[in-house]
Amino acid sequence: MPPDFKDPEKVRAVGDAISGIADDPIHILKQAGIDIEPELEEFLQFLAEIGGEKVEPEGQINVARVPKPSGELAEAKLEVLSILHGLEFAGFSEEAKQKAIERLSARIGEVSAEKLTPENLQKLGLCAFAVEMIKSGNFERLGEIERI
Repeated sequence: MPPDFKDPEKVRAVGDAISGIADDPIHILKQAGIDIEPELEEFLQFLAEIGGEKVEPEGQINVARVPKPSGELAEAKLEVLSILHGLEFAGFSEEAKQKAIERLSARIGEVSAEKLTPENLQKLGLCAFAVEMIKSGNFERLGEIERI
């Protein structure tokens, strides 16, 4: 259930939790009386597992240990999402799919020419995932990008 946005304390707590400045966003939300859904904690545990982090006992997820996306990754995500929204706006036409693949492939080429860093590998993976989902016509999975 979403927090009561009429309560300034809860709004501030949500802002602090999602801004990335908090070491433990779940603690901040719980302190403000905002119930954290069990699905969120399961998702955080999943992220920790795939990120190679040690998984804490159930219900004891340390959000500070879950890697936060860098500013560069957030920009890459926004860029990919804008291409995908354009594709959706064009009704997933063949021409729009081809243009989206071309733009994403060009971005893959640009990032590949840069220094190899964890952030650049994430950008490459994001673009490559989008290209493969477009090629296979698996547009439902493209929504996963918005949730990362």
